Amino acid sequence: MSILDSINKALALVKKGKTLQAEKIYLNLLSLYPDDIRVLPFLGWLYISTGRYKEAVAAFEKVNKTTKDINVITGLGLAYYYLNRYKEAYENLRIAADSNPSLDILEKLITCACEKTNKPETVFCYAKKMRELYPGSPKTWESYILAALCAGHLEEAENYCAEILAAHPDSPVIYISAGLVQEVLYSNYKLALECYKKSYSIKPSLPALYNMGLMYSALKDYDSAEKVLLKASEKDSETPGLNTTLYLLYAKRKEFQKAYAYFKKAAFSYGKGAELVNLWHGENAVNETLYVYGDQGIGDIIMYSRYLNFLQDKFKKVILALPQTLIPLFRENFKSSFYQIVSQDEPVKYDKSTFISFLPYYLNMDFYKEIPFADGYIKINNTENNPINSGRLNVGVVWEAGGTALRGPLDRTMNPRFLEPLLSLGNVNFYSLQVNASMNACSMYPNLVDLGSGFENFLYTADAVSRLDAVVTIDTSVAHLAGAMGKKVFIMLPYVSDWRWFDDGGKTGWYNSAEIFVQPVAGDWISVMSDVVEKVKTLAHQC
Repeated sequence: MSILDSINKALALVKKGKTLQAEKIYLNLLSLYPDDIRVLPFLGWLYISTGRYKEAVAAFEKVNKTTKDINVITGLGLAYYYLNRYKEAYENLRIAADSNPSLDILEKLITCACEKTNKPETVFCYAKKMRELYPGSPKTWESYILAALCAGHLEEAENYCAEILAAHPDSPVIYISAGLVQEVLYSNYKLALECYKKSYSIKPSLPALYNMGLMYSALKDYDSAEKVLLKASEKDSETPGLNTTLYLLYAKRKEFQKAYAYFKKAAFSYGKGAELVNLWHGENAVNETLYVYGDQGIGDIIMYSRYLNFLQDKFKKVILALPQTLIPLFRENFKSSFYQIVSQDEPVKYDKSTFISFLPYYLNMDFYKEIPFADGYIKINNTENNPINSGRLNVGVVWEAGGTALRGPLDRTMNPRFLEPLLSLGNVNFYSLQVNASMNACSMYPNLVDLGSGFENFLYTADAVSRLDAVVTIDTSVAHLAGAMGKKVFIMLPYVSDWRWFDDGGKTGWYNSAEIFVQPVAGDWISVMSDVVEKVKTLAHQC
């Protein structure tokens, strides 16, 4: 029997649901014709159909090395998407969408771009194409509104949502989008909650419950949030986003054990977590090497790095895998031969592995009660340590958060116009520590000196922070860096702040040098800035 006849036989078996027999045919062919590019794509699609996405990637990648077939690229994009490897998914799905803009491919591409890879503006043209090709699909309504919101086309998103809502008042999907519009445009969490409830009343769904839980949390009704999210978890206990949200809820409530129970389910079920082997569970392994992967954001890695030194009596060596921008700073601070600092994509050999955010859990250090090194644990070998400008107060400023997804960075970002009362102060020099700003405050305020555009990595940022008197920042990596260095830092938080700041008033156990200012109502940066200005005035008078 020829290769093509065997492939056709396998395809016929797949149609009958006999995937194991079909797989056996493909594997037998590959034993005779290793890495045959006629067989591998069919095997890859079989793996996708049976949820074996890692094996699908392996099959497709072998073909992709020799030929750029659109069918293979599409399969790769989908397999990476289902593995939650959104960067690779985005790169492949974008090529697939240019060749064959199917509804499913466009939806997944837009999800990757808006929620995971922070590329909303570059993909908004695909949302327009989706609206043109599939105007009546609820997937189009959701994707177009999401893309418009992420790309900053707020009026367009609101108008389109109103148009669809008027035409389809009984669609549960559009009410979820309407809730998102209320969140993003108006911080109206009560009305957003009503939209999600309406969606659920029309047709009970996991997305409706999930969003209801988020809004109860936003309204600080944590008991209702817990009830709704647990109900959602009963329907699907393996969804990473849902388990992460439950982790954040319990972390906010300082329920350490419950929080990490859900965090474990989320963290090690997808992405890098699913790739780690021989997970560490807190045991001593003095003759072994621990691989510590810097998960979550830059600020998280800086925050959790205080726990690294507690590993020295448990392991022979620690390999710390970091984003490239952090490597010079960490090599400056973790110089001992105990540490090997590598990039996150560098292949290394190790005995056990974990995420850096799991260190307090497996070290049995409940960080709500015993946070170590709050006095400053990141140092800079700056022998001069000279002020940027002596004789006056020198203050660094950050107003814009990075990261992916829609909700988090948007809530934590301040429009530069709110900086005016601060930047109008006399006897103070102001310096922008902002990197990759989409809203350029330096062009609005001539006295705000741009340092951030020259930062090549976080060692540059740390050097600048070391020579300032204070930092004023929203909740971003610079807040953690300044706190970790023991520098005076005023951290401005949205009404719904991240779990780590808790609701403990103006101080935080993470950093003794930090003062916290939280919006009294959603969106109120004016009150926050007024309080910060008074603090900076006091410092300026002391100079």
